[in-house]
Amino acid sequence: MAGGAAGAGGAASAGGAASAGADAGAAERSFRLALSLAPGPGVTARARVGLGRLQLAAGEFDGALAEFRLAHDTAPDDSAPLFWLGCALAHQGELDAAEAHFTRCLAGATPHPRTLVQRAYARVAAGNRDGARADLRAAERDGVLDDEGRWVAAVLSGVRGAPEPDVQGTSEPEPEPQSTPGPACGAPRIAALLRKAGLAALDGPDPDWPRAAALFGAAWDIAPDTGSRAALYGVALAVGGRRTHAVDVLDTAARRDPSDHRVTHALAIALLNSPAREPRADGPPPAAPPCERAVAAWGTLLYDVSFWDRVRLTAGRRYGVDVAADLVPDLRAGLRDRVARHLPHEDDSGSRVPPDVLLQREADAARLLDEAGGLPGPWGTPLRCGPLAIAALGRVREFGVFTATGGGAAITTGADAETGTGTGTGTGTGTGTGTGTAADTDLAHPTLVHTFSELGFAQLQLTAGLPGDALAALAELRCRDCRARARAAGSAAAPVCEPDCARFDALNPGYAGLPDRHRRLARHARELALHARVTLGRDHLTADRPDFDAAAACWRRALVHSRRLERYRHTQAAVVGLALAAAKDAYRAGRLTRAAGTLETARSVIGANERPRLDGQLARVLADRGIREANREDPDLEASARDLRRSVAIAPRLRRAQLSLGIVLHGLALRRWGSGSLSGARTALEEAVGQLTAALTHFPDDPEITEQRNRIQGELDFVREQFDESWR
Repeated sequence: MAGGAAGAGGAASAGGAASAGADAGAAERSFRLALSLAPGPGVTARARVGLGRLQLAAGEFDGALAEFRLAHDTAPDDSAPLFWLGCALAHQGELDAAEAHFTRCLAGATPHPRTLVQRAYARVAAGNRDGARADLRAAERDGVLDDEGRWVAAVLSGVRGAPEPDVQGTSEPEPEPQSTPGPACGAPRIAALLRKAGLAALDGPDPDWPRAAALFGAAWDIAPDTGSRAALYGVALAVGGRRTHAVDVLDTAARRDPSDHRVTHALAIALLNSPAREPRADGPPPAAPPCERAVAAWGTLLYDVSFWDRVRLTAGRRYGVDVAADLVPDLRAGLRDRVARHLPHEDDSGSRVPPDVLLQREADAARLLDEAGGLPGPWGTPLRCGPLAIAALGRVREFGVFTATGGGAAITTGADAETGTGTGTGTGTGTGTGTGTAADTDLAHPTLVHTFSELGFAQLQLTAGLPGDALAALAELRCRDCRARARAAGSAAAPVCEPDCARFDALNPGYAGLPDRHRRLARHARELALHARVTLGRDHLTADRPDFDAAAACWRRALVHSRRLERYRHTQAAVVGLALAAAKDAYRAGRLTRAAGTLETARSVIGANERPRLDGQLARVLADRGIREANREDPDLEASARDLRRSVAIAPRLRRAQLSLGIVLHGLALRRWGSGSLSGARTALEEAVGQLTAALTHFPDDPEITEQRNRIQGELDFVREQFDESWR
């Protein structure tokens, strides 16, 4: 047991060291290793506090509170759990409870060194300026007051009439002090004075970015307010090393005014350079990872007219040339490629979808919304962004109303413009023949709705000509919680989230305004799966090495989907159209075997009502292949006869096949005669005579067929005589 306790203590110490080194994953593993070794109460409390601090840093306040409470229950006399409980409660805005925990911590034997400072901040936020001032003075006497605390103390003295800090520069409008202490009295004024001091730190030829960041961060902690300089505050916080504060400030400002491209640009850069947080297997799902939030911000900028106007103006001033507006599409493509190169690797992104696919979907969605005129709102300029930005900005409800009421109905995708098979009237196959899934006609603009949902990834893969990847994207449209509940209950996989899912609208903002959105999303997913399977079957046929069995399997599954969607006849017609087009291309290239296999594959899966469209072409291809084989220098007459027999069986009125079959059978009889097989020759001649006689019923009095039949009949009579003589 002593060895286990020592090992647990070492693991807890290793976790603390890893946490100090910003290696959250290694720290968590060390803390959990310490707990697994069944240590004593002191080490258990240290490990629990360490886990709680990791969750607190990740913004998972509920999980942090749970860990800190477990630590306090394990070691009630330890001051560290009380201190961190106070910090977590303060983050959640429970200021009275936070102050109570800090006070209990101070009453302990060895309180945390920063307890007085943290209680002062909680008191400032609650409006208790006198208590905060007393705490800061005590902290200064104890030698634990940092620069931020000194500025807060100085500002508190200024509120009471003492000399304010010597700050130069222009400050924001500040609230007047009130006679009654309260949250609206001291905190906003103190925060404004701290921001004023931060602006002063940036003034001059050598700005002090770390100092400005510290002051802006302290102001944000006391009274979160972005004011009119949100972009400046965010940049100062990021450059000064406080990227988490920067993201919080800029994200809040972007939610307040989503059309301010300066804030969005600063937020996009800050998020692109923010490390991803490791998800916890046993904790609540984390907020959207920085990668997804960065993609949302960059997607918003790609079609922001004001942003590109500023880019053109800045470039013109820098290089002394006029940057024309027609260069924006090239600049936009270059920016998107550059952002894609800087996105984290899929394994490090923390995102459920590869980052490059996320960016492509976000850019396509922003383009469609731009074509629709943008999402109007009280922020002024209509928004032109993607689904991740809609969710991040908290505008899901507004967007749902926008799509449900028909905003931007006249939208077409790039693929629609090329093939004329838009998803509004059917899922096009790319060859001018659609599967006819017209269920989307219940939507004013199905392309926009699909792209602003989880279906957007499948739509993106289909547009890129990757139907297999589209089917993989359609295999799972549920959120993480719905998948976990289904696995726990052992129930069959559902196509979409449960009706009571809180994440459905955020993941599918295009459907948020529809009353039966879950049912519609499931139906539209089946339509896209139908389209993908039809297209995948075609791809199997047109590959360098065609796989006819795989193509048939895809088309059979597609026909099953089409029955559920009541589109069976239309899907059959689409399959036949694809097969005819692929066979025509193969025929023109001289690949008769591929052409015949393509048509045979389609014929094996469709019903009798569509077969006449295939039979004529298949009979011609088989006849041509049989004739070509017969005309070779060393022909395989058996194979030639097989093709011609099948051609005649499929299309008896194909004269060329009828006549050629008689000729080939005659040649086959001569070959058998020459090899000494008298019975084989007689059989071939009898078949030839019978076949040509049947042909005359379709082509009566045809001179060539009649002449050929009579000649073969004469040879058959001769062979029969020879056969009879051999038995005498």
